[in-house]
Amino acid sequence: MKKVIKRGFATLGIALMLGMQLSTAVFAEGLETNATLRGVPLVFEGNCSYQTQIENIGWQDWKSKMSISGTSEKGLRLEGIRIKISDIENLGVSYQTHVQNLGWQDWVDNGEMSGTEGDGLRLEGVRIKLDGSEAWKYDIYYQVHVENVGWMDWVKNGELAGTEGKSYRLEGIKIVVLPKGSVPPVNTGSVKNVILMISDGCGSNELLATNYYTTGEAEAQVYEQFPVELHMSTYSHNEIGMGDDLASVYDPKTIWNNFETLKNLPTDSAAAATAMSTGTKTYNAALGKDENGLDLVNICEDFEAQNKATGVITSVEFSHATPAGFVAHNASRQKYSEIANEMIRDSQTDVIMGAGNPMYDNNGEIRTEIEDKNYNYVGGKETWESLVAGQLGNDADNDGIIENWNLIQTKDAFESLTTGETPERVIGVPEVYETLQYNREGDVKADPYVVSPNENVPTLDVMTKGALNVLDNQENGFFLMVEGGAIDWAGHGNAGGRLVEEEVDFNNSVNAVCEWVEKNSSWSETMVIVTGDHETGYLTGTAGVYDEVINNGKGNMPTMAWNSGDHTNQLIPLFAKGPGSELLLYAANGSDPVKGSYIDNTEIVLAIRNLLK
Repeated sequence: MKKVIKRGFATLGIALMLGMQLSTAVFAEGLETNATLRGVPLVFEGNCSYQTQIENIGWQDWKSKMSISGTSEKGLRLEGIRIKISDIENLGVSYQTHVQNLGWQDWVDNGEMSGTEGDGLRLEGVRIKLDGSEAWKYDIYYQVHVENVGWMDWVKNGELAGTEGKSYRLEGIKIVVLPKGSVPPVNTGSVKNVILMISDGCGSNELLATNYYTTGEAEAQVYEQFPVELHMSTYSHNEIGMGDDLASVYDPKTIWNNFETLKNLPTDSAAAATAMSTGTKTYNAALGKDENGLDLVNICEDFEAQNKATGVITSVEFSHATPAGFVAHNASRQKYSEIANEMIRDSQTDVIMGAGNPMYDNNGEIRTEIEDKNYNYVGGKETWESLVAGQLGNDADNDGIIENWNLIQTKDAFESLTTGETPERVIGVPEVYETLQYNREGDVKADPYVVSPNENVPTLDVMTKGALNVLDNQENGFFLMVEGGAIDWAGHGNAGGRLVEEEVDFNNSVNAVCEWVEKNSSWSETMVIVTGDHETGYLTGTAGVYDEVINNGKGNMPTMAWNSGDHTNQLIPLFAKGPGSELLLYAANGSDPVKGSYIDNTEIVLAIRNLLK
């Protein structure tokens, strides 16, 4: 895959320098070369969709890609089902259902109803198979949720899912079509922990530049060897009220015709975090809300509903867009005090860590005068003083007892948290204002580490180790989001040296996570996803040309050109390892001539939710 990407960069660079459009042949070569990913066939490139009739509710919306149709744990029976295949000629789907008191129904196909509608008779079993001359190329997998049993194992190609003659009703179903030879889906409930690591603002060139500076090699990170390696689209629905959202949608057929296109109406971090945490696109600035301003359920709330622990940590303010997007619900990311109070006072989150300390400035020096605005990132003066006093919390685990936050601030306290016994809930606010390091004084354009770092704050990997030590007290498992937030700030500032500093800090935190998995958990129960939320700065090797940054050897800054001070809509890297990580492969039905296979940012949470009970 790496060779394909590099050839794509070179071809595209030549085309843009000559003012040419990419030819059809170049697109065809890229698509054909990317037919497999590390030996695993790509996802079925058609669309398999399905809908169910639920008792007393009626027909549900059409679902696809292993989304649940029906319900689970709600005691509502399925009464009918429709399934259809599109986008691939000579391929269809046939299915039959076992109906209460009636037995097996005749086979039907391509969108016809099987079962009943309005007769009050439950579905008890289902068989599904592909037909047509192209059926030999694919497997259709399906999994059902059975009354009092839960999710059963995945079956395929006409096998029975559910029961026959045992009077158990079906309550939900998931379906996916995969190319022959693909890894089968992992059973629901197979994941214990999920750790999502977001390098805010990091695209392919930001990662490459850091690797070149630190090692002189293109692939230097442990996560670059993860078994799943893809790219991800990040576009949003732009600012609320805009009439045409399509201007920002990533379209590989047109995106490479003009170097400027990737600058069109990019996402912001709030919309990107909301997409990743809820599975729903929204407008820029929205946190946990859809385009109509309605609250969305985020992945932390999904984990909390299953009595799992949750946490968010970042190298910037904890009420900033990315961590807030996994916890809070607010129409505007700018309402920091409101957001902080929801995170602290209302959420069930167990660990929150990030900057925003009102008592210190960006150099980690204590303030001589504190204004009301300095408390903004932590929810106001009253909230902060209550945290300091250890008198603020809520009933986070629904046991009828208030669980107060334990506030830590000093570097020593963060380091102490990495080992030994821990409090039940921890909020960590280091002794610095906006960022751990990026906003410190000195030449922001200097090479890495020329400007002495703040010495009184923890590194992101120390914060990560401490968060893991708290969260793993929950035997049911946990979800943790770790953000390298100031990589984005470096992109906005076109500050290559501080970009490298921030990306190194993030990479160290990934290493800490992988070490924790191998020492305290296992890759069979913990899934780790490493990605970004968007690219910032439009970093390339040559101004006005989409090519790679140029390696000048270890310890030397690579040759690099910033083409923007804002976000872009280019595809960004994604890496994954652990149980169910192949679900991201199944979702990767996008194919780009330069980047290869890609998913959309809304599909991360879809994969994770398919692994929960």
